[in-house]
Amino acid sequence: MLTDPTLEQLLPKASCAYELAVLVSKRASQIVDGAQPMIPDHADNAVSLACKEILEDKVVGVKGTLPKDAYTVPLTREARLAIEAERKAREQKEMFRRDAQAADMVYAEQIQNETPAEDIVSEVLPAAEETETVEE
Repeated sequence: MLTDPTLEQLLPKASCAYELAVLVSKRASQIVDGAQPMIPDHADNAVSLACKEILEDKVVGVKGTLPKDAYTVPLTREARLAIEAERKAREQKEMFRRDAQAADMVYAEQIQNETPAEDIVSEVLPAAEETETVEE
């Protein structure tokens, strides 16, 4: 139940309760997606924060509709870093998958030609031997 701010305080900010619910919902979704809060208050959840922003007239409803690609919500630094880390992890996973597939193909080819195992390892991992250095 919404207690701060109360529903009675918020209703004058919209033409009807439905419009208010949509406004709160859209702003709360933006906050969850990473938008920066417009007030310094730290609320318990995104809905409470959205309601406080609406009460302080930081968020207002706009008549009419915009196409979805006509507006953007700025992401927080943490959200941008998380997206970048996820992208890098996917790229690394794909690289490992391709390397493993290539190694399997070389191994299968060597098995067909009955090449000794030492030669197989030296063909599959030549870069690893060059980069590894052991300091004594």
